[in-house]
Amino acid sequence: MRIDRCVCTGRFFESLLAQARAEDLSLPQLMERTGAGRGCGSCRVYVSRAYRTGQTVFGELLESDAEPPPAEGDAQAATPAPAAAARDRGATRDAGG
Repeated sequence: MRIDRCVCTGRFFESLLAQARAEDLSLPQLMERTGAGRGCGSCRVYVSRAYRTGQTVFGELLESDAEPPPAEGDAQAATPAPAAAARDRGATRDAGG
């Protein structure tokens, strides 16, 4: 199974991510501007994951944007994406850490 686009708009996740980067769009802005995630809604989790991680092709059905646990010994999977790392730093700072 290859999941790589919003079915309602026909836009590939790779194209959506490129537009978000080029126009410096937040995830809600990207969805508003392109219509992705606003039709049937089944691509929302994929667009969100693509935006957060840069992954644009999926081989499984996702029910949420939660990261799967890293495979044992997979150092790369344990490294957070830049957006997640920045968010985590902000949460630590907000918590007084």
